Amino acid sequence: MLIAGAQGWIERGLEGFFCHQTRFLSRLMLRVEGRTPRPVTAVTAAHHTICGYHLAESPAGRAAEPAGEETPPSASEIVHKGIEIQLNAFVAGGLHADLIVTNHAPAPARVTLALALAADFADLEEARAGKRQQTAPIERAWSPAEGGGALRLRYRHPALDLLSCIELRDAGEVVDSGETLTFALDLPPHAPRLVSLEIVPYIDGTPIRPERGRDGAWCGAHDSTDAWWESCAEISVSNAAVQSAWDQAVSDLNSMQLREGEGAASYMMIAGIPSYTGLFGRDTLVAGLQSAMLNPLTLRGVLEVVPRFNATERDDDLDAEPGRVLHQRQLGPLAKLNKTPFLHYYGDASASPLFLLAAAADLAHTGDLGFFRAQRDKLLGTLDWIRRNRDEAGFHPYQTRSTRGVKNQSWKDSAEAVLYPDGSMVKAPIAMAGIQALTYAALSALGLAFGESGEADLAAELGEEARALKRRFNEAFWMEDAAFYAIALDPEHQPVRSVASDPGLCLAYGIVDPGRARPVADRLLSPEFFTGWGIRTLSAEHPAYNPLAYHLGAVWPAMNAITAFGLQRHGFSKHAATLAEALFAAAGLFEYDRLPEVFGGHARDPRHPHPGLYPGACSPQAWSSSAVIFLVRTLLGVQPLATRRTLIVDPALPAWLPQLTLRDVQCGDARATLRFERCQDGTTAFDVITAPGIRVVRPPESEPGQDRVAFWFR
Repeated sequence: MLIAGAQGWIERGLEGFFCHQTRFLSRLMLRVEGRTPRPVTAVTAAHHTICGYHLAESPAGRAAEPAGEETPPSASEIVHKGIEIQLNAFVAGGLHADLIVTNHAPAPARVTLALALAADFADLEEARAGKRQQTAPIERAWSPAEGGGALRLRYRHPALDLLSCIELRDAGEVVDSGETLTFALDLPPHAPRLVSLEIVPYIDGTPIRPERGRDGAWCGAHDSTDAWWESCAEISVSNAAVQSAWDQAVSDLNSMQLREGEGAASYMMIAGIPSYTGLFGRDTLVAGLQSAMLNPLTLRGVLEVVPRFNATERDDDLDAEPGRVLHQRQLGPLAKLNKTPFLHYYGDASASPLFLLAAAADLAHTGDLGFFRAQRDKLLGTLDWIRRNRDEAGFHPYQTRSTRGVKNQSWKDSAEAVLYPDGSMVKAPIAMAGIQALTYAALSALGLAFGESGEADLAAELGEEARALKRRFNEAFWMEDAAFYAIALDPEHQPVRSVASDPGLCLAYGIVDPGRARPVADRLLSPEFFTGWGIRTLSAEHPAYNPLAYHLGAVWPAMNAITAFGLQRHGFSKHAATLAEALFAAAGLFEYDRLPEVFGGHARDPRHPHPGLYPGACSPQAWSSSAVIFLVRTLLGVQPLATRRTLIVDPALPAWLPQLTLRDVQCGDARATLRFERCQDGTTAFDVITAPGIRVVRPPESEPGQDRVAFWFR
């Protein structure tokens, strides 16, 4: 990951080149003839590439000025804009940078350049906070070679083996002053001269080289012929905002691939840039689930990697217990030195049921019973952990055992995320409504998957376990006077009566009783929650509400997309369409038509032409990108049942999206292409363009409030 300043250089703050959450380049600055060149522009030219232009005064142009005469404007241009320096930097593995220096003056010029280079080996968290928790001497050694040489910056920490090797090529004779590498270039007129840099991190003696070589021009992202791109479904739509958001989301998902192995394993994702570049179980599972219609390879990659790290023994410092699914894995200095528990940390209550749900979803999309059965032991181990974590009331609470652990262990994981109505904090153990709903969905889906795998008894057992949880949930969490569900149960199993967005997830996961779906849906789309750009995390009437607080009023696209699915699941297609339109409108307000991790909960009105970006929000962020895919999937009602070679299609296109074509959606080893169109009566018709070997089924109509997904499986 490269974080550069506005001019393309690395100079201060969080800026730097990071690999495995470690800063291997903390300074990259250039001076020309002892002066800082004048910036023209610097842009992110592609996901992995920046391109910047700078100008410096030309000594050749100055020498060419007529003596004793007034300098014409053209001569002034020759002098002050005579030397152009283009910086192209490409990140993938290591960092490759090209300096392309051009003399635009009419006479040859000799120009001296000085590159200031440094590495401080700070952890990403240290760089963000601006405060070091670990330091050691840095040994600097320059090894000259023909046309350049190598600068080695070695971190002399007794417990860390880190080296940044900076290779300089085609620079001629180079002098290392201890702070800068200085060299002179002879520049004929209008003949670009290219000098290249490669920053190669060494971690425990293993080099991580740039994946792209020097070619004299700017480097692009991964080839469009990559197998992941070739496997993606495509859409073409009549709404330009939807098409743009989709295209950007697909591109972003490709750019965030976390290379953890061969084959499908290389298609799983990091959580987000710049803050969450490691492996996050919850985030990557959600992103894989939400983007499965686009490309099941991503979900398969998640399932090939995440279970490798399932806990096998109890370790209270890591909140680890046998079968529990990894929350996050960081490889930076603080984690390696045990200054944080995040080398392998398990303090999340949602990753485990998400793993079960993801395994069932993979089977639904691919029909690969062999893969599902190969994961049986891992699935049963995680199922055992979920059952052991059930309290005496039959719910699934969380509580950290670590002195360094995370207090709140649902997706709302900030310390103040769960509050009583008066604003006071709820102590652990806490049984979150969303976790109960997710566990219900996981048990239900896993039961169906085991049924398809031929294990009827286990399928029936899981189905009854899910139904019992649903009964308990609706008895304990429903607040009759508020006609809404409580956000959680506190340590005394009393409802935490704060009104928050979590019941939207309960709709999505199917745990809501049919007669209670309507009041939940209506309230979530009321001004109390709905901003016009999305649903707030907390009611605007709560005393702790703040539109720019992480979990106390901001809008999260990923959870909004899940809520939209829940609305559509229960037949509230107008509600779902309203929420989807809001999110697509929000995407158009942000750079690249990209939904960020989280944005402000301000109302969409004349006073607020923009909701505001949450400070420090990741962009791109995996589950915000996958949210776009999931919104489209929700409007189309597409669900593969690959073991039965069946594609369920249950569409409800809104007026603002009257036509859509979905190409190459996968169902097992076959693919289908369908065209959807909204009719004058408000219904949606579809034509099957091609679906070789696939049965395409539309479920029967049902009354609003009924669970449409239940009809899918009848």
